[in-house]
Order: sequence, then C-alpha cells, then structure tokens
Amino acid sequence: MVRRAPMTSLQTRAIPLVLACLALAAVPAAAIAKKTFGIDVSRFQEKIDWKKAKKDGVKFAFVQASRGDGKNCFTVASDCGRDKFYDRNYDEAKAQGIPVGAYHRAFYNGGDKKDAKKEAKKQAKIFIKEVGSLKKDDLKPVLDFESNGGNSEFEGYDKKSLITWTQTWLDEVEDALGSKPMIYTNNSSWQATGDTKQFADDGYLLWVADFDANKPLVPAGNWGGKGYSVWQYSSTGHVDGIDGSVDENRAKVGINKLGA
Repeated sequence: MVRRAPMTSLQTRAIPLVLACLALAAVPAAAIAKKTFGIDVSRFQEKIDWKKAKKDGVKFAFVQASRGDGKNCFTVASDCGRDKFYDRNYDEAKAQGIPVGAYHRAFYNGGDKKDAKKEAKKQAKIFIKEVGSLKKDDLKPVLDFESNGGNSEFEGYDKKSLITWTQTWLDEVEDALGSKPMIYTNNSSWQATGDTKQFADDGYLLWVADFDANKPLVPAGNWGGKGYSVWQYSSTGHVDGIDGSVDENRAKVGINKLGA
C-alpha cells in the first residue's frame, strides 16, 4: 500500500468545487434546459392544458398569432392568416403565470424591393391586429424568418429584398406595439440574406433553431458577436397537457430580458 501525504487545507477546500464541476458536467443538456425551459406552439398543437404544461416545467411560451397572409402560404391557404388558437393559448397560458410572446410565421411571394415592402406591411398588419396590444409580462413579438418549405430562394426574393422585407415588418410591428421584436431563424435560412449582421448590430435579439446539437450554429458571425438569446433545440419534445410533439426551447438570457 502506498502511503500518501496528508492533504493541505487548500486541497481539502478544493474538493467540493471539483465535485460540483464534475456533477454539472454529468447533467444532460435537456436537464439544464429545464431550468429556463420554454415551448412554442401554434394551431398544430390545438387545445393545450396550460396548467399541466406549467407543472411540467414550462416557464415561458411563444405562441403563433399569424402566418403569411393566406394566398402565399404553402399549406392550405384557409389555414393561414390569423391563428385561431392564439387567443385561447395566450389567455390560458397567462392565467397560469406563464410569460407569453406572440410570433408571426412569414411567407413570401417574391418580387423586388417594392413588392417586399408591400407584402411585409400586409403581413405585419395581420399580426398587429391579432395581437392587439402588449400587456404586462408579455415577451417581445417575434418574426419567424425561415425558408418556405425548404425553398432557399424564398419564392424569388433576392438578398436585398429579403433584408427590406424583414426590416419593414420589424419597423411596422415596433411602431404599432411599442416593442423591438426578436428574430427567429436558423443558420441555413439566414444565408439567404447574405448572412447579414445588420439586424444583430441594430440590437435585435436572436431566437435560433438548431435541433439535436450540443450547441447551436449561430448565423451572422455569432449574431454580431452577441450570440443567441433563445435556442430552439428540439422539435420532438413532449410536455404534459399537449398531445403529440412540441418544440422545446431554452432561454440563455433571463426571462426579463426577453420582455416587451
């Protein structure tokens, strides 16, 4: 048997810190996400039992208020425009004390910068009408920027027109609701803008999507060096009170920083 020298007081004090670090490293990413766990939902989840969802750890939620304007939606046009489940989801989640943010899923017809402005204003108007106004403890409104059904060409808009479309929608919503919106996107979709850092530099927070990754791939040079604020890390989550799968998210920043 090898005889070891007695530990110094410094070594003794270091043991708890080392053990704590090892324990943290062993915690699965999903368990860490639960600390700031949130979901995003739309008509696809239909009726949700928000009381059960809260008990299952949901601390915030983004709820679809609208999608496209109808004619440009790649799904059934009648299912686009306002989301018929928005009011119910908003009211019942808020009743459980869950902070809620409204989002708009953008769809695109294509054209030049003039067409982009016109279309963005039309979709912003639909979103604003559905949301009405922001209330206490609401989260920032969100623009869902992603390619239409995997179409990287965004239905014919070039980079400059997409940037114009995005800025127009953001400006219209901020002017009407009094809150600087967030942008939801993923790395591949954002490349259609030329991977612009314009919006990161202008202070728009990023909600990034990247599923089943150890850490998300963040566009625009790690969003202008600022990183993401929310990470949608799964589209196949399961939460009590929701039938079927649901998108899962974790907030990197405090919920108060996501507030409107």
